[in-house]
Amino acid sequence: MEKCTLNSTTSKRFLPYYWEELKKLLRPAGPLVVCAVYSFVLIFPRYHRKLFRLNLFERQFRLPEKMAVDGLWFMLLPVVIILILRLISIAWPKIKETFPQHRFRDFGFRLGRGVGWRDAAIFFAIMLGFVLFAVFQKDFARTYPLFGLARESLKVFLIWEAVHLLHMFGWEFLNRGFLLFGLEPKLGRWAILATALPFALLHIGKPELEAYGSFIAAIALGWLAIRSRSFLPCVFLHWAVAFTVDLLAIIRSGGFA
Repeated sequence: MEKCTLNSTTSKRFLPYYWEELKKLLRPAGPLVVCAVYSFVLIFPRYHRKLFRLNLFERQFRLPEKMAVDGLWFMLLPVVIILILRLISIAWPKIKETFPQHRFRDFGFRLGRGVGWRDAAIFFAIMLGFVLFAVFQKDFARTYPLFGLARESLKVFLIWEAVHLLHMFGWEFLNRGFLLFGLEPKLGRWAILATALPFALLHIGKPELEAYGSFIAAIALGWLAIRSRSFLPCVFLHWAVAFTVDLLAIIRSGGFA
């Protein structure tokens, strides 16, 4: 990893110093672009929520609609950026020096190594103990499933979980695909922490036990992605845990209405 050094001459001059620092950030430019796109994807909906309200369904189904739209949004801009880089790299191979990560597979869009799927199953088995403990906590019982109508019938529950899977796919691609693999060439395994921090912060407001555990979970998901070279095992693990929490919370409350 590159150390930050100050030149005694340029450090006293405002523009030359920051111009040199900017050039360092652009060699290669991939991590800077990835962080900029990631920040935009998370910030833009906060200020323009109306653009994401399609209102295709009745009011009581707005939450599944929001989750589906968010899942697609998490993928949209990163996919467009990767596609543009891929097309440019074909026409102008020199861009690979500035953007070494320019293919979908470079960002974890692949089935991944078998060991990653095995580890995902092991992590899931480990998590079951925590899940069983969590669903007996009052705040978990009140919170999950997030979509209250999923308690009404098995059909609605399965539709909700399918929507949740789409949301998880987009979320894991953004974090354990685009961000993690976009930063890994420069940061190595420390890139895992770059995904763990926003993941933990975005769990503020969830049950307290889940919020604290989210940082540890993000590190485990990061390890899983790095080992498998894919974000897909992370999608499976994240969704499987959420599915199990929802199902056990319903069972604990007496089953489907």
